[in-house]
Amino acid sequence: MDNYTLFTPGPIDVPDDILKQTSKPILYHREEKFTELLGETAEKLKKILYSKGRIFFFASSGTGAMEAACSNILSNNDEPVVAICGRFGERWLALCKAYNIKPVVIQEDYGKSVMPDKIEAILKKKNKPTVLFTTLTETSTGALNDIKSFGEISKKYGSYLIVDGVAGIGADFCPQDDWHVDILVGASQKALMSPPGISFISVSERAFEKTKSSDLPKYYFNLEFYEKFRVKNQTPWTPAITIFYGLKKGIENILEIGLDKNFNNHKEMANYARERIKKMQLQILPDNPSNALTVMKMPENINSTTVIKELKEKSGILFANGQGELKGKIIRIGHMGNYNIAKLDKALNSLKSVLKQQR
Repeated sequence: MDNYTLFTPGPIDVPDDILKQTSKPILYHREEKFTELLGETAEKLKKILYSKGRIFFFASSGTGAMEAACSNILSNNDEPVVAICGRFGERWLALCKAYNIKPVVIQEDYGKSVMPDKIEAILKKKNKPTVLFTTLTETSTGALNDIKSFGEISKKYGSYLIVDGVAGIGADFCPQDDWHVDILVGASQKALMSPPGISFISVSERAFEKTKSSDLPKYYFNLEFYEKFRVKNQTPWTPAITIFYGLKKGIENILEIGLDKNFNNHKEMANYARERIKKMQLQILPDNPSNALTVMKMPENINSTTVIKELKEKSGILFANGQGELKGKIIRIGHMGNYNIAKLDKALNSLKSVLKQQR
């Protein structure tokens, strides 16, 4: 089947009104209309992030924004802490290693969330401000971390909390300023309902001050360059212009729904998906699941690769496989952004039918 509906945890099924916005004529990025577009997008995005920080936009995937956060907040003599509970937490570790930084690692089993007391034990032992890297919504397992507690602990020890919120922003409540998140990483292609192409970091004032002393090498992601353009509502390099139209519209759609209602809608869809899966007598992988996606374990005699392929070819529905050691063992069902119970119900009915044939 050539056409299929995405139920993957990013990119997601983009609404038609947002896709329409991305087909607008190209602007010159030094022209006033783009300045207005970027400025309005940033101000509206701050409402979803519950942030007063500086927002820097990049023409990259979410990993680019993670690298920007890492290379600008760290210096060669830093020993950060990386709290991992899945593949995307491991990406923070890979980024540190790429810059020859050796962090202290907290590693949880896949499906588990990072325990706040483990973070406190390490920050207390270090007895000096440090940088803590972690993930809001771990897309590889569906686990949700307790960022509120992480923020309270980080503040207690004067440390800096850096959070990958790519999958969680817009689906899982995470008020940046109130929860003491110093850098929050996001991207356009998940619960913000836009096509891939834009990532961003929202940076607190104290974190921005720390970036000024960073001595790691950087060029494209150098915030010193970006700040000079940010104050003029521009970017130093050519931005993903048409995606900005879509991102702005996606943000506006969320604000029109209302933030509380938007988060409640995601919670309702998540609860519905999990109840349906339990009725199929299957297990949910994470102990503390995110509202952005549902991750289900496969029976031992069924490979998720086969199920996903059959659903795509016969029903026009695409779920996501596991990554790394979880490939073939789980199915990841994205329900962030452009989804509702009726749409989810249809997809789960198809899943139930295929599993019944496989058993």
